[in-house]
Amino acid sequence: MGGLAGVVHFGGDSPEPAAVARMSEELAVRGPDGEGSWSDERCTLAHRQRRVSPVARPQPEIADDLVVVLDGWIYEHQQLADQLGARGEHSDTEVLLMAWRRWGPDTLARIEGEFAFAVWDRQRSTLTLARDRLGVRPLHYATRPDRIAFCSEIRPLLGLGWVSRDHDPDRIAEYLSFQVVHAPRTLLRDVHQVEPGGLVHANLDGVRARTWWRLRYAPLGAPTPREGEVVEALQEAVDDAVRRRVPRAVPTGLYLSGGLGSAAIAVAARRHHLALPGYTVSFADDEYPEAPFAGRVARLLGLEHHQVVVGTAELADTFDDLVTALGQPVGHPGGLLQIPLARAVREDVRVVLSGDGGEELFGGRMLDGLDRVLRGSRLLARVPGRLRRFMGRDQAQSDLDRLLAAGIGGPDLFSAEERGRLLRDHGLVRPRVRQEVLEPFYRDLDTDPINTALHGFLRSSLVANAVTRADRTAAFSGLDVRMPLLDRKVVEAAAALPGALKRVRVGGSLHTRWPLRAMLEGVLPPTLVDRPKRGLPVPLGAWLAGPGRLFMEERVRRLRRDPLGLWRPDAIEALRRDATRSNAAGNRLWSLFILDAWLCTLRE
Repeated sequence: MGGLAGVVHFGGDSPEPAAVARMSEELAVRGPDGEGSWSDERCTLAHRQRRVSPVARPQPEIADDLVVVLDGWIYEHQQLADQLGARGEHSDTEVLLMAWRRWGPDTLARIEGEFAFAVWDRQRSTLTLARDRLGVRPLHYATRPDRIAFCSEIRPLLGLGWVSRDHDPDRIAEYLSFQVVHAPRTLLRDVHQVEPGGLVHANLDGVRARTWWRLRYAPLGAPTPREGEVVEALQEAVDDAVRRRVPRAVPTGLYLSGGLGSAAIAVAARRHHLALPGYTVSFADDEYPEAPFAGRVARLLGLEHHQVVVGTAELADTFDDLVTALGQPVGHPGGLLQIPLARAVREDVRVVLSGDGGEELFGGRMLDGLDRVLRGSRLLARVPGRLRRFMGRDQAQSDLDRLLAAGIGGPDLFSAEERGRLLRDHGLVRPRVRQEVLEPFYRDLDTDPINTALHGFLRSSLVANAVTRADRTAAFSGLDVRMPLLDRKVVEAAAALPGALKRVRVGGSLHTRWPLRAMLEGVLPPTLVDRPKRGLPVPLGAWLAGPGRLFMEERVRRLRRDPLGLWRPDAIEALRRDATRSNAAGNRLWSLFILDAWLCTLRE
């Protein structure tokens, strides 16, 4: 892994090599093991490297009129090199450049991995930015009519002088609702994200963004595959995904949560004769610990198991590092655990596998409210997407509203009514912000209600939130995180299953994530496979009432200063009073702490 930065001036001005060098320095935490740069009369590129592979080469990679910088990994690139007729061993960046010369943007459909990259075509004076299918690796950019700049992180872009530090007021409501802002937007007016599975072309004619990959779900009416075929295909896909992500001769571990996703990865690794050490995070006074279940999985598979215990007294010390690591506001408090976990894991290994995606791909506990809320839209859900457009916008919008009422896309942290009480400017409330954000995700979907709902969680709760936290906290801690369940073949195999195979009734009981459970039956005992997942909620309410009270009071004082004039003082006081009474109330105040701290960094 590493970091990317660059500037292209199409109007003839210098491409700011000194400024790009400063951007590269700010990316040192993502790539501390090496740096490289390249410049011509229009373009400057920089790369920071974290060495994991023994064949990794310095970047940028240059050949003829093409220059490439890559963050991340392209798996099984040697097979692609063989297709291209290249002899000998090559790095993934070399192979990417060879493939781009042959196929151009069509290369993206041929590569697998977790990546973000930039290609400068000197002959055509065109810059191309691309991001992997699920957006594991970050990539941001800013434009003016005659130039474009890009970077793995947002903050280095602000040092260019022509990129505004002004926040986008229209994005405040999106953050307050989702705890995050979704690509292609950011909280800054001038800065954008390359979308997951997205591509950006920039040249003298302007900047064009498009999608190069879309996830296709089982269409309505598709035949239900046999259970044995489902398990066999899924097991093969997970096995291959794990094999590709464990580098040779590099110490590798596993985030072992006690859930089905990480257990499936551990089992797949064992089939490849890989005994990956497992790491589980927990609180010292956790009432519902997952660690014992993770420990049982490790013992049954013959794995080392390490428990990372985080005391509540440590949480305040993690806050500033978390804001820096994330690089953008992500209000979910799970990052408080991910920083100490990643640091502990990095003491032993350089690469870690994570089970992110099991819930969103296979239908976990987030669907609990779906049946009740969707009863009124079952008939509409059976109508193919092409015909639905002829039924009138009001009826289709009503169906989306029911999905949102079921919590699709994640919980509404601050409802429209609550935003109205919190924000000074009622023009920022945007009552239908959830519809505006999520509607494009559902556009043209022609699948059943369960898969429709899961797609909303995948694009919002998973890609924009959980994946962002996992990658950024690992990178900040010197660790390379890889996510086998987000492998293209695994994701597409899951999407091809009808929703009815993801939530199965057995003897009157509803079993969520049935494909994962079926894959693990006979390998792990029913007490591990069939139990409900509890998760690991951060006890913010108890912490803010006890060891974190001084931290809370200091952060509330900062909120009251409110240099941007965003908050109503009485609403901040009400949040302070309520925050110690429950985790949900604590989460609301915490999300404001994260946002305020990040906005403060823009003024530094």
